Amino acid sequence: MTAYRFSYHRVVRPTETEPHLRFKNEPLLDIGLLNKKNGKIAKVMTYIDTGSQWCLFNKQYAFELGIKNYDSVKPHIFGGVGGPNANTAYFHDITLLVYTEPNNLNQATAIRVDTKVGFCSKDFGFGGILGVCGFLDHFIFTANIPQCYFMLENIL
Repeated sequence: MTAYRFSYHRVVRPTETEPHLRFKNEPLLDIGLLNKKNGKIAKVMTYIDTGSQWCLFNKQYAFELGIKNYDSVKPHIFGGVGGPNANTAYFHDITLLVYTEPNNLNQATAIRVDTKVGFCSKDFGFGGILGVCGFLDHFIFTANIPQCYFMLENIL
């Protein structure tokens, strides 16, 4: 098994409600979404979210991948930070391209994960969220917050 190291994105976040919070380390990862039916790829800045059960993306990426009627499949209503019934996702078969070289988004060297992802009816703060089912269940995720990096080790 090979482990890949990625830097956290440090975001300065002093606010009136959280004056003690000088910065936040965000586990952001550039990935590709591949629609194997037509070969279209969308590159997305994603947030690795260990608290999310699913991989979720803004609906604009469904359109980029040529999925015109993304909402023609069974809807899945879910809650989260926005409370119950906060959003609706429509799940489709997609291949995640996990780029192993952060400065070289090359699909030839990417780890491919065939999975179902949800395209959401309401947009949220990131292009996508990588959750447990379909992403973290394929990797060992190790966080080293003091040294500002995280590791992904492919287990499949």
